[in-house]
Amino acid sequence: MNNNKKILILGGSSYVGKHLFNSLGKDKAVGTYCNKPFKGGVYFDSLSMDLSQILKDLGPFSHAVILLGDTNPETCAEDIEKSNTLNVESIKSIIECLNNHQIKPVFTSTLFVFDGKKGNYVEEDPVSPILIYGKQKVEIERYIQDKCKAFIIARLSKVFGSQKNDGTLFIDWIESINKNQTIRCAQDQIFSPAYIKDVVDSIIRLIDNDCNGIFHISSKKPYSRLELLEMLLSHIKKYSSVKGNVVKCSIHDFPLREKRPLNVSMKPDKLINAIGIKLHDVNDVCESIAKEYFGIGRDE
Repeated sequence: MNNNKKILILGGSSYVGKHLFNSLGKDKAVGTYCNKPFKGGVYFDSLSMDLSQILKDLGPFSHAVILLGDTNPETCAEDIEKSNTLNVESIKSIIECLNNHQIKPVFTSTLFVFDGKKGNYVEEDPVSPILIYGKQKVEIERYIQDKCKAFIIARLSKVFGSQKNDGTLFIDWIESINKNQTIRCAQDQIFSPAYIKDVVDSIIRLIDNDCNGIFHISSKKPYSRLELLEMLLSHIKKYSSVKGNVVKCSIHDFPLREKRPLNVSMKPDKLINAIGIKLHDVNDVCESIAKEYFGIGRDE
């Protein structure tokens, strides 16, 4: 990475964006927000504003990490025209602007570019999205490959963290367990969850190593949702008598607008070989989360 140039984080108020901005710091990065202001953030609405002014005023930039957009498959399907305007049309305009300023795009894509029929997907596997959200991401992936000489497409698996109230997988379950709520958990949806620290580290290393192409950011091992919940409960049992009220079900039992792909697990081998990252073991992170929330001496 050119040390004289900064990294632009478009969508700096997103979950990944906040962690990426905090890791890089304000001296190395500029983060934007639209609806969720944060300290040090710069307002940018991709639907109504021209990115050029930010590039001129706050640059120079070497890379732009594109995290903004609607990442909820439900709302994307609920209003296809609205989500398409944000997730496709505005992103194409951003990429065109980045090209004009010789700034390398780092586009965050999704595990939902696949139909979930085979699992253990590698970067060379043909995309086959069945969700509107996945189709929108694929359209941008193809646009980037067609328009940009140099680019990074980082396909993120389901991202999870370990901080209180972060709204991610294990933390949501812990909140439900503490409230003695019944947890309906799908036993047939499989993915390779990505720890937020690995996601941030991977993006930074891909930039620092001047990598190009498509990379999968995920854990090395795939799990079903039920396996992950049972993993968490097994670690909680070491510290607490809390059992958790779990009802096993299918992902198709939930009232979703679109049928979900079942096995969208991805393999991160290409990423590991490119940047030499040692990915966190999901079980180890899960164990540390259980200890932090239920272990002796924890903060009450």
